[in-house]
Amino acid sequence: MGCSELTRRDFIKYSAAAAAAASIGLTVPKWAMARDGDVDRWVKGVCRFCGTGCGVYVGVKGDKVVATKGNPDAKTNFGFLCVKGMMAYKIMEHPDRLKKPLVRQADGNFKEAGWDEALDLVAGKFKDLRTKYGKDAVAYYGSGQAMTEETYTFNKFWKGGLGSNMVEGNPRLCMASAVGGYMSTYGSDEPAGSYADIEA
Repeated sequence: MGCSELTRRDFIKYSAAAAAAASIGLTVPKWAMARDGDVDRWVKGVCRFCGTGCGVYVGVKGDKVVATKGNPDAKTNFGFLCVKGMMAYKIMEHPDRLKKPLVRQADGNFKEAGWDEALDLVAGKFKDLRTKYGKDAVAYYGSGQAMTEETYTFNKFWKGGLGSNMVEGNPRLCMASAVGGYMSTYGSDEPAGSYADIEA
């Protein structure tokens, strides 16, 4: 079964099962494991998904990311990864991933645009809406993929520079699925202590 065929419910169940299996030392499924022969080099990194900070190695072949595996020396996950972390590399070259800005045309179709053109268009639309309807007519929806410093800077720009408090972070939406997993697995709506507590 491919990632694109998983329902949200199945994803939560498989993630919980993988975490439970890892906590008692069961082997990760072979379909999720990358072999060293599949990659040219492994690059040390940190998983960008839930915020636990699991240590990963990203497998690179040529100039493409082709695999992910857990870092056994990482004190956060000791080499184990959830399904999301194991399969994260697949988004890099997925055919549905947008790699260039698209601008909707008058006929409803999208046309590729350069970054400067797309950013100027967005900035112009924001300026027009703010001028016409006031500071709270525009809003900013943050990303969990942004670093703390980036989020802080953008919040300062939005609230202090533009004078609007119409700011929302993605945790409210993003954590909806995580909370579902936590509740069904641990009976708590947030990570219940550290992974080391599972053994106790």
